[in-house]
Amino acid sequence: MTILSLSDISYSVDGYSIINRISLEASGGDWLAIAGRNGSGKSTLLRLMANLIKPTLGDIRLNGTPYLEIARIHQQLSIMSQRSEVHAGLRVLDLVRLGRYPYLSSWQFKLSSQDNEHVDYAIDFAGLNDLRNRSVSSLSGGERQRAFLALALAQDGTVLLFDEPTNHLDIVAQYHVLRLLKKLTDQGKLVVSVLHDLNHIAKYCSKIALLNDGSLHGFGTVDSQFNSTSLSAAYGIDIEVDYYNDRYYVEY
Repeated sequence: MTILSLSDISYSVDGYSIINRISLEASGGDWLAIAGRNGSGKSTLLRLMANLIKPTLGDIRLNGTPYLEIARIHQQLSIMSQRSEVHAGLRVLDLVRLGRYPYLSSWQFKLSSQDNEHVDYAIDFAGLNDLRNRSVSSLSGGERQRAFLALALAQDGTVLLFDEPTNHLDIVAQYHVLRLLKKLTDQGKLVVSVLHDLNHIAKYCSKIALLNDGSLHGFGTVDSQFNSTSLSAAYGIDIEVDYYNDRYYVEY
């Protein structure tokens, strides 16, 4: 089983602390939500997990092995950023093919048949078969997010990281993206995402890391963290939590 663990992670820039001594652990089949107020360090923590930046202090391990000791670590980690940009004329098919580039040897110039199978699977999984030859720039917001999700999936990492995957999407597009991510956890993938909507977290996620000013205010299962006291303290406003029909509902 995939296990991602962070031990006393800190990250500073020019002496300014952004992430302060965070420890947590999540496993394959989990959907870990990173939540908190703007400026609390959510995206920075995700980038640390994705190995895009290195911690100033502390240790990040995948299945017990430090990131620094894992050859081709980016084969194991797939990330979709809210700031993802592509060339205007790039087709969906070409975008998703980029997910296989971490596997190419220096002498390879094209994808293998196995690579193309991963690409075809990812496009089908994301429901983009009819759009595979469309330019990414011509897609709607929801379609575009699903295209980047397919890119991450084609990479076939064991840990998939998403920075605000529902940002700027209408409720229908949000629904489709969240259902696809939940399907990945059902298949044993570890999904980590920055999410703002607490009701989405309550419905789809299994664990939550609550950040406040770069520190971990709370971490654990949704059941352990979804209460008015914990959420109100993390966000600095009055938050009411109700539970019925086997779900938590948040009002503020």
